[in-house]
Amino acid sequence: MKKTFLYRIITLAAILVFAACEEQTSWIVQAPDRFIVADCIITNELKYHELKLYYSGDSLNYKPESVTGATIGISYGTNQIEFTEKPGEPGIYISNEVFMATAGNIYSLHISAGNISGTAYATMTAINPMEPAEIIETDSLYRFVYFESSQPSMTDVFYDWSSSPGYCSIYGACSASETFYTLNNIDINKIFAPDKQEILFPRGTQIIRRKYSLSDEHQKFLRSLLMETEWRGGVFDVEQGNVPTNFSGEIRGWFAACMVLTDTVNFNYSF
Repeated sequence: MKKTFLYRIITLAAILVFAACEEQTSWIVQAPDRFIVADCIITNELKYHELKLYYSGDSLNYKPESVTGATIGISYGTNQIEFTEKPGEPGIYISNEVFMATAGNIYSLHISAGNISGTAYATMTAINPMEPAEIIETDSLYRFVYFESSQPSMTDVFYDWSSSPGYCSIYGACSASETFYTLNNIDINKIFAPDKQEILFPRGTQIIRRKYSLSDEHQKFLRSLLMETEWRGGVFDVEQGNVPTNFSGEIRGWFAACMVLTDTVNFNYSF
């Protein structure tokens, strides 16, 4: 007993000595340097395609600062598509002609903004059919239920209830959207991610779904992005890190070529 008591006294004394010698230190944390971020998905739809270019920020909810005056082009085979900044919308660039991406091509995107430049490559993967849609009643309104697909995919769901002015007033807007993902991984961060606000809508709402195919590299990028954004704030957060990019050079972000399936439902179902 005496030895145990003596050991405790010595341990306590050592703790007090180290605590007394501890010196307060002020750490200077430098903000990361800004860089240019590009966001571009081309699809198998015959249309003018769009690219967004902006500077990075130091918080999740910052308003992006647009990058203007850039030179942008996509090439594949012997074809070259130039992009021009959209009038009145700085940082948004539109292809000078309509085109559609197809499987089997390698697409090269080159961006030059001042003395900064970067190049990224993308190929298209196949997509499986759209899953059935299910809508269930919740608190006298309705909500969309997402079913994961058998292959990696990203699905945007757009809601338009402008035919119900009363609900527009209650909600504060006549439209909303949300994005769902099917990724080939099991992430505890996803399982225990913070709850998202459910989007509820009335009868008469138009619902548009857009499902995108994802390559292996694209889904890895999205997983990393989600761990830094939507999945952050849960019980099992990981250490923050840089989101990957498929750009070489000084530009970051992601360039992808995706197959897209779209359907539209005018919801008037009544239980």
